[in-house]
Amino acid sequence: MTLLRLLLLVSLLLVVVAAAAGWFVFVPRLPAPTGPQAVGRSEATIRDSSGRPITIELWHPRELKPSSPLVLYSPGWGATRLQSRVQVANLASHGFVVVGCDDIANDVENDPERGLGLELATDADAAESIARAGRHAVQQGKRLLEILAALGAGQVAAVAGRLDLSHVGVLGYSIGGAAGLAAAATDRRIVAVFNIDGGLFGPAPDGIVVDNYFLLSSREAFPSAQELASPDPFTRNYARISAMDIPRNTQRMAQPRSYWAMIPSVGHGDLSDGLFARAGWRPGRTNFERAAVNRAIEGLQVAFFRSALLGDDGPLQSLLGRDDQTVRWISPTSPSAGAAKARQ
Repeated sequence: MTLLRLLLLVSLLLVVVAAAAGWFVFVPRLPAPTGPQAVGRSEATIRDSSGRPITIELWHPRELKPSSPLVLYSPGWGATRLQSRVQVANLASHGFVVVGCDDIANDVENDPERGLGLELATDADAAESIARAGRHAVQQGKRLLEILAALGAGQVAAVAGRLDLSHVGVLGYSIGGAAGLAAAATDRRIVAVFNIDGGLFGPAPDGIVVDNYFLLSSREAFPSAQELASPDPFTRNYARISAMDIPRNTQRMAQPRSYWAMIPSVGHGDLSDGLFARAGWRPGRTNFERAAVNRAIEGLQVAFFRSALLGDDGPLQSLLGRDDQTVRWISPTSPSAGAAKARQ
């Protein structure tokens, strides 16, 4: 073999190795559940109180036990029940039954707002959007209650008689968090809401009545002074909506069993399966960072629902107030002096 051929072969080998390393380090891929139980997944159709069909998705341990803890999943505005499938499958691997539904705006024809979302191009649009979001949260909350009623009536044979319907949790992403709070305000069997970066729309600003509440925020929850004064109306109004919730969330943190943490390295979309989306993924973000973020999200969720639904406070207590490279606690259970005021 000539020296030239040897150099070409070595160069080709280096290119292949570099490409493989780049794929391993940078290209997103979905993680496996962390719990000890194998996960089953199925789809079902229930009927609400008016007879209309609602398609739901179930994630559950393959070996389902009596009185299994139930968590309802509500996605973001216009999204589907599969928006956070990584997180809900992980909960199922830890023994929870998770039932997810689409957001009402995913079905434009039957959505009272005809699919309209947050319109922030002008101050007037923003004001109407806040009112629309409140109505939306209430309607989606009613959908969660319809699902709870259908489960209680035994409409889903696979889990009939197998669920603890007296202590129910809600995992809500974005507007789904407000929907969970709206549902909890109506049905006190919902004793826990894990709000993933959701605004306090609807009845939530007037008082979060749920017994156990966890707010997990992205960096967008604390807008900068520049964003609040931005000449761009969308940026300014988005920031103002976020800032509105800071004193409300701070007030809630004065109540027992209320927790607030944030992941400063991520945006809103990263707190769902968007963290692993290949389209539009952030250049330079490694799978090591994704794994750390996802591990933090899932660890907090499992610990919170174990505490709220199973009475096992140990895992949550081991996490409270312990900042690390991924998670910063705003308030582990009640506000410290000056908490949640930085960047206000």
